[in-house]
Amino acid sequence: MHWWSQQACDAAAEAQAADPSPGNLMAAAQVQALVSMAEALHRIAAALEERDESVPPLIIRPRS
Repeated sequence: MHWWSQQACDAAAEAQAADPSPGNLMAAAQVQALVSMAEALHRIAAALEERDESVPPLIIRPRS
C-alpha cells in the first residue's frame, strides 16, 4: 500500500469512528473504492512504463 492510500484509509476510518452516521459510512466506502481504483491505475501505469522500456516501438506503415 502506498503512503497516500494509507493516509486516505486512515482518515476515512477516523471520520467513521468519530461519527458512524450513514453518510460517513458511505463516504468511507467511497474513499475505499477510490483508493482501490487509484492503486489499480498506478499498477497499470507502472506496467505500461515497464513495457515501454523493454519493448521496441511498434512501427506502423501506411497501407499501400
